[in-house]
Amino acid sequence: MTALGICLPRRNNRGQLITLTVITALLTTMLIIIRDVDRPFGGIIDVGPTAITEVERQANRDFLAHHPATQIPCDDKGNRHTL
Repeated sequence: MTALGICLPRRNNRGQLITLTVITALLTTMLIIIRDVDRPFGGIIDVGPTAITEVERQANRDFLAHHPATQIPCDDKGNRHTL
């Protein structure tokens, strides 16, 4: 982008300016999306923890259905039970 900005002709540069603007906008949008995906609970798009809570409930249900005589191997904070 810097090279395109430096090499812009002084006259009749409408196409180059539009190209530079579009490339800059696309790059900025990509960086914002990448940042938001990296931080799902604090980015621009806020994602609540409801989906992971539902997955946890289903995993507990499935574990207890397949192993009815045992208990879940960790507590509610995710720490492993000692035997």
